[in-house]
Amino acid sequence: MAQKTFYKRFLVPAGIVMLLMILSINVYNMSPLIGINHPGLSRLISNISALFMLISIWFGAFIAHPLAYRAGANMGERLLCGLVTPLVWSAKMVYGAGCIYSGWELAYWCFHPLIVGVIGVALLDMGISEIVCRLAYREKAPIPGQIIQPAVVIVLLAGIIIVPVALWNGGTFLFYIFVDIYTALFY
Repeated sequence: MAQKTFYKRFLVPAGIVMLLMILSINVYNMSPLIGINHPGLSRLISNISALFMLISIWFGAFIAHPLAYRAGANMGERLLCGLVTPLVWSAKMVYGAGCIYSGWELAYWCFHPLIVGVIGVALLDMGISEIVCRLAYREKAPIPGQIIQPAVVIVLLAGIIIVPVALWNGGTFLFYIFVDIYTALFY
């Protein structure tokens, strides 16, 4: 596969998912106003935009990563491209928490289970996507036959470890650890 410009191999794939996230968040936030006289319409718009928020934030790596792979992005660019949307969403969450926390407490908030979970899911998505892309385009790959490489295994293992820990017992296990450490550090 020929390597395309940085714009086409990184900015376009990441931008598509980012645009989907921005649009869905804003439509979700405006849905009560859109259907002010029609509560059923408001709920429908809210549910559809929530679905697109889920797709863009939690599963956006399944969209951005293959697009970047197809455009000839290297492994680092593909990883960053798949992580852009979860990292921007996480930064938005930390920014919102800045109204309540400051200093070291805000820095600790970066380890909130939702933030750890979304990054873990993105890593798992990219690990799966990387293997699927390598299988689909193996005859066009620079080194044919190399499906599983250390970088792919590391990304996939990180996702496989983080996601079950983040979801264990409905997510409460990691949340209680987060809260216990928070109270030990700041109270």
